[in-house]
Parts: sequence; structure tokens; C-alpha cells
Amino acid sequence: MKKIKNIANMITLIRIIGAFSLLLFKPLSPIFLFLYVVCGISDILDGYIARATKTVSQTGMILDSIADLVFLVIAFFCFFKVMAIPIWIWWWIGMIIIIRFASYAVGLVRYNSFTALHTYSNKLAGLMLFVSLFLYMEFDITITGILLCSISSLSALEELLINMKSKELNRDIKCIFCLCMSGK
Repeated sequence: MKKIKNIANMITLIRIIGAFSLLLFKPLSPIFLFLYVVCGISDILDGYIARATKTVSQTGMILDSIADLVFLVIAFFCFFKVMAIPIWIWWWIGMIIIIRFASYAVGLVRYNSFTALHTYSNKLAGLMLFVSLFLYMEFDITITGILLCSISSLSALEELLINMKSKELNRDIKCIFCLCMSGK
């Protein structure tokens, strides 16, 4: 049973290792894209397997959030080496980062814990981040940037509001409306 419990966390660790491995390869090269897709698949599988095997844990949820953050930072670093990003998108990204850090600071103060939430909008923002590389390859940076930054802004604001308004930490809250309906 111990091995089954650790499978989801091991898949999450694969995402962290895969993210760091991205730094070793030229962005948009075949091996880079392969590792990138492996990271994306691991993000879907770890939570699914944890729920399917009834091995969801606080440690796993925190590890998943850390893996997401590591992948996000490394993916951004790699993308910025190959994309000519307009200054207005940089400003927008900066505002999203400020909102995210404000949300984490509120959570740290209120709950004495790292409070990355698993909301639908955060999942959508993560999906958009993942597909943004492929959108960029098909469309221009303006369309990709507007889509990604719009969804990321909304998810960051929602997470901040949830952390400010909720009475107790619930990393699995699905949306701000769920908070309003539950009264927590």
C-alpha cells in the first residue's frame, strides 16, 4: 500500500525533474517539446492517480503546487529566450505575479501555510500556460499573450479573494462561488 500511496508523488517529482531538464535543451527542439509534454501529462496524472487510489494527501497537494511553480518559472525562462515579448505583456505578467505573491502572503498570514489553491480557474490558467507554447507556434505573441494573461489575471484575483475571504484553508476549493455558497 505504501508504494501505491507514493505513485502520485513520484509522478509529481517527474514533473520537477522534467522541468529542470528543459533547461538543458534548445527551446522548441524536439526533445524540449517531448519533455514539455511529459511535464504536462504528469500534471494531469498525479492528481488523477491520487484521487483514483484514494491517496490524496496534504503533502501531495503541496508538492503538486511546488512542481507547478517550478515548471511555470522554468517554462517562462525558456520561452523568453525564444519569444520577442512586447513590454505591455511584461507589465501584465508583472501585475499577475504581484497578485499571486499577495495571495500567498495573505494565505501565509491567515493560515500559516503556503496556500496555492486548486480552483478551476487555476487549472484553466495552468492549461493555458501549457498550451501557450503551441499557440505561440501557431499564432503570434499578441494573441497568445492576451489569452494567457487574461485567464491568469482572473485566476490570480480569484485566488486572492478566496484567501482573503475564506474562514479556513481549503486547497481544493473549486471557485469563489463555492466559497460564497458554503459560507466558509
